[in-house]
Amino acid sequence: MRILLVSHGLPPDSVGGVEQHVNGLAGALVAAGHDVEIFARENGPERDQGQFVATSAAGANPTVFRVAYRWQGCDSLAAMYTSAPMAEAMASFLAARKADGITYDVAHVHHLTGMSVDSLAKLREFGLPTVMTLHDYWLFCPRGQMFHHRGEACESAPIERCTECLSKTFPWWLKENGQEKVVSVQEQARAVLAIPDRLIVPSARAIPAFVSLGVPAERFTTVENGVDTERLEALPKPTGGPGPLRLGYFGTLMPSKGLEVLIAAVQKLPQGMVELHIHGNSVPYHGDESYLTKCFMQLQPGSGVTYHGPYSLDEMPGRIATIDVLAAPALWHEAFGLTVREALAAARPVLVSRVGGLQDAVADGVQGRVLPPGDVNAWAAAIRELAEDRALLQRYISKTRGRARGFAAMANDLSIIYAEAAEGPGRS
Repeated sequence: MRILLVSHGLPPDSVGGVEQHVNGLAGALVAAGHDVEIFARENGPERDQGQFVATSAAGANPTVFRVAYRWQGCDSLAAMYTSAPMAEAMASFLAARKADGITYDVAHVHHLTGMSVDSLAKLREFGLPTVMTLHDYWLFCPRGQMFHHRGEACESAPIERCTECLSKTFPWWLKENGQEKVVSVQEQARAVLAIPDRLIVPSARAIPAFVSLGVPAERFTTVENGVDTERLEALPKPTGGPGPLRLGYFGTLMPSKGLEVLIAAVQKLPQGMVELHIHGNSVPYHGDESYLTKCFMQLQPGSGVTYHGPYSLDEMPGRIATIDVLAAPALWHEAFGLTVREALAAARPVLVSRVGGLQDAVADGVQGRVLPPGDVNAWAAAIRELAEDRALLQRYISKTRGRARGFAAMANDLSIIYAEAAEGPGRS
């Protein structure tokens, strides 16, 4: 098949979980014999917004096109979702590829932040069967994670609660007629979600939020994400020997990820028992740049906490190799949890919050622990147990591999869905 992948970013320019997923999926689809093209957003400061260029060598598979968008002109809540330059860019791109004799069997949309939700309508206008993976809740929650400004995970999206939250997050946009604007976002989300031929989620635990929005549950198919098992399973297992337990945190440093809970838990333990190694980007959270400072203000001398900064895809396996255990103390209903599966493939036990798709990665007490989100004492006790009982740590290590699956298995499942979409009712 000839497959078009659409994403709001792509390595090396952007290395979030969705971007890594798209990168890995593209490689696996190519290895399975498909022709793949990627249309991805980048800042592109040298180009006007909406201009796209091929950034891969001629004849490359996958072929990568990057379209420039820098949020210029984003002056309202509605403009977060719709952008005329980006919708026109999609139409121009599809027309240009058609003029070059390139037609796609299916388009797989991964995220539309900065891509304009109108891009889906453009794909339909060109007659492309469309599959869409919902990696988070951004289509109806402008904060993306259904994580309230008060630090509470949301189970659904009632208008009044959303209006109160978003009025604090975007006061300049919701100063007037805030509730009407939130209603409009949700109505738009329902209309957008009606367009794709197939809707995919990486965990069934993400489905209820969309059902509460009014999307029928039967429209969703669960396809578990893959990770780079080949590289990660080549890493040596941790020795779990004497010395401080090497605890790792991987991912973006933002309030919904719960890093402050992990730091507080480590601070409760005797000095020298644990080393906490923090890896990831620190980015403003809806304009708030204070989170990293808030986390590190907890630290006392000799705390054993080290921040190693951002990492690239190539650096990731080497960094995971330096830890014994990975902690994912998320507070939001994370749809999947890529770093947790990567750690398991690397034979690193994990401590995860009992929220969202994280809890599905681990059998509690077998490959690690599933813990109450935000409960500092419970997290401290679980960390202490592993630091003091290295035989338990070794039992967890012995059960880790095999819990995560590779990109090839994921691509195989998606290929079946692509074929079904391409051959669906009214298609020839």
